[in-house]
Amino acid sequence: MSKSPKDTKGPVVKSGPTRGKNRSRNKDGQWRSKRSDTGKSRDKGGKSDGKKGCFLTTAACQFRGLPDDCYELQVLRHLRDEVLMKSPEGVGLVEDYYNIAPSLVPLLDNPLLADQVWTGIILAVEQAAQGHTSDAVGTYRKMVETLQRSKGKADSSRPA
Repeated sequence: MSKSPKDTKGPVVKSGPTRGKNRSRNKDGQWRSKRSDTGKSRDKGGKSDGKKGCFLTTAACQFRGLPDDCYELQVLRHLRDEVLMKSPEGVGLVEDYYNIAPSLVPLLDNPLLADQVWTGIILAVEQAAQGHTSDAVGTYRKMVETLQRSKGKADSSRPA
């Protein structure tokens, strides 16, 4: 039987499927700080495209100089973990996002697009915080679709 996080006095995972449990340890016995130091990629259901990268809200918050536990990230992580991950449709939406978002993050190097994404994030956060979860999901989805169109335009303008 595993010990509770309170008994082990180790760091507790704040979001995701292992929320509330202790982080695991590295081979040297030290507590892991993030998934990135596990040496393993996130399971993509057998698909491995080799891409790595942040997701859009995290990247936008970093662009703004906000910490990883800022209000915006907390609200949207709660929406993901406590609303979307509780239904098959929501799980599918999150999985689709995990497949799409890493390829869109480089677009945030464009300050105009980064500002548009930030505007969408703020609106989605406000909607989620007010309990308007379907509106928040719609806003976030629209933001992702806009970035996909921008990526498509950028890809088609490159010489072959």
